[in-house]
Amino acid sequence: MASTLLDLERARRAKEKGKQLLGSLASFSGIGLTQREGHYAVKVNFETEPDNEAAIPQEIDGVPVVFEVVGQIRRQ
Repeated sequence: MASTLLDLERARRAKEKGKQLLGSLASFSGIGLTQREGHYAVKVNFETEPDNEAAIPQEIDGVPVVFEVVGQIRRQ
């Protein structure tokens, strides 16, 4: 359990860093956490395909980064 909490805290820090790094990309719509293969990962959402996928890091401080094109997010 303790390692899971440490993994979550590390992912939260990476998420905040990712928000600073990626928040200015044109089609960025949000950032969150997800789980991949039993570990936390940073998930970056885009409205449209990002112009420069190379600008999206594979990982931030050892935490994997995944991205998805989710379209425009609207209030319901």
